[in-house]
Amino acid sequence: MIPLKALRLSLGTALAADATTLAPAGMANKIALVAAPFAPSETLTLASLTLATFTGSAPKAGATGAQPTAIDPATEQQRIIISPPIGGYVFICTVTPGSPETIYGFILTDNAGATLLASALLPAPVTISEIGHFVDVGEVNLIFVIAPMS
Repeated sequence: MIPLKALRLSLGTALAADATTLAPAGMANKIALVAAPFAPSETLTLASLTLATFTGSAPKAGATGAQPTAIDPATEQQRIIISPPIGGYVFICTVTPGSPETIYGFILTDNAGATLLASALLPAPVTISEIGHFVDVGEVNLIFVIAPMS
């Protein structure tokens, strides 16, 4: 059975406002960089990931509260937009690393960094090897496909 659009959209809207996952009231979720190859999946674990360590790579907290939702007019897929901090999810190296560090993707965690909520790969890996190099994650979206259940 395929749910009607209104039911599908209500899933994303409810999740975007869920205070226990994507919409914490007091301490915002964070985006962290991943510095080793990985394959995003529903079964990925924090223990299997290597987080970035260059100076400037500390996880960045987004906004608290309900996250905005929108519908992509090209695909009709619903998106939950993980609200960025002022300046966006841009990680700038401020001290020359001891050795180059390649960033492959990023993850969304709770504020404590203890619960993994989502993951994504960058379009291409970025190598940080000197002051001023940066990783710009861009807009962070969770996408609900048109037919999430049957």
